[in-house]
Amino acid sequence: MAARISVLLSLTFWACEPTAEKILDHTFPHEKWIYPDTIWGELYIPSPSSCRHLSLHIDLEEKYPWRNLYLLIWTQQPDGFRSSSRVELVFTDSLGEWYVRNRRFRTFVARNLSFSAAGTYRIGLLPYVRKDTLPGVRRVGLYAHACQ
Repeated sequence: MAARISVLLSLTFWACEPTAEKILDHTFPHEKWIYPDTIWGELYIPSPSSCRHLSLHIDLEEKYPWRNLYLLIWTQQPDGFRSSSRVELVFTDSLGEWYVRNRRFRTFVARNLSFSAAGTYRIGLLPYVRKDTLPGVRRVGLYAHACQ
């Protein structure tokens, strides 16, 4: 129950955010994300003091076989330095009940993110699973929201 409340609060905060800047928005042919296809997008940061929240949107089909998904998030700074972090997204509770309607999952993957330098950052998403093909993924989007 606590996890469901956490997800609902996250979705509420997401819904209250102003218009977001699209970093990437990718639709998968045949609803399959094939490893090692990293999806890349760009985010321009005008000044090093800029602050952003990053929201992730994933639309799934009924044939998606798991209750969660691990993603590797790559960040390449303007100077070329790369770093990565792994996140787990949980879509259902232990009984298989989905946390969202229509299998459209929205959540923040970073809040109050500050940037060390001005310039263009590249951000990539890669499924971090034990299979080469991730079935049932329709669309993935990543958006930046200005901090308030």
